[in-house]
Amino acid sequence: MPAKTSFPFGVSLIFLSTKYDEMLQRDLVTAGVETVEIAAALVATTEQRSTVKRLLETRRVRASSIHSLFGSNCDYSSLNPETWQTAVSSGIQAVETAAELNIPIVVAHASAEPIPPEERSRRLDRAVEGLKRVGEQAQATGRRIAIEYLPRTCLGNSLPELTGLLDRLGGDPFGVCLDVNHLMDRSAELPQIVRSLGKRTIATHLSDYDGVDEKHWLPGQGVLDWSALVRALREIEYPGPFTYECNANGNTPAEKLAVLRENFQWLSSLV
Repeated sequence: MPAKTSFPFGVSLIFLSTKYDEMLQRDLVTAGVETVEIAAALVATTEQRSTVKRLLETRRVRASSIHSLFGSNCDYSSLNPETWQTAVSSGIQAVETAAELNIPIVVAHASAEPIPPEERSRRLDRAVEGLKRVGEQAQATGRRIAIEYLPRTCLGNSLPELTGLLDRLGGDPFGVCLDVNHLMDRSAELPQIVRSLGKRTIATHLSDYDGVDEKHWLPGQGVLDWSALVRALREIEYPGPFTYECNANGNTPAEKLAVLRENFQWLSSLV
């Protein structure tokens, strides 16, 4: 067993704030947050990017990843040419923004949903084609793409399909964003999934759920065995932060961050 590792405290801003400004950065620093995942929608304009770049250059908080746009209108697997092209264009834009803001990883969804069984093979082909184009831009700018482990009928909703997708994409610059809230009825398999993915895991989204469908609960409020998960991440020497992507009680970002900080201290103590 490797020596106990201290993972950085990270948060995804998607459940925290609709903007990244001086006040939010002050709250992040006060809570001891070390890394953030920025939603692409928060840096969509030149003014927004300028503000975030200035804040990140203070080095008080580091941006570990940017989450590219996703959804039915932005789907790499879409058989509609316009929707597919929107996904590719937005993915390339996310990579370019990551390069501008010195963010190393772009998190991407391989598809939206629902995906009918009879379309799955064709949709996988389309996703591979689109993601390869984004990957070319990532390689050119020194970024990596973390394909998210997704739920329900989405592409990449199981270990075999996700690793098969990665194999078709050809390795670098691609890896996995392991969202532990997306395993549906396979929650007990999580530690083994971590070990099977190994070094392919380059980002995380941490939250808990009921073993049925995603809930984005605070770790410890659902079915996941967090001690087993932390042990598995230490075994594979996962290099990144614990990035919380969950709802936390509180009326303000500062109140929510205080809750997340307390939970992170508990999570970090697990052996």
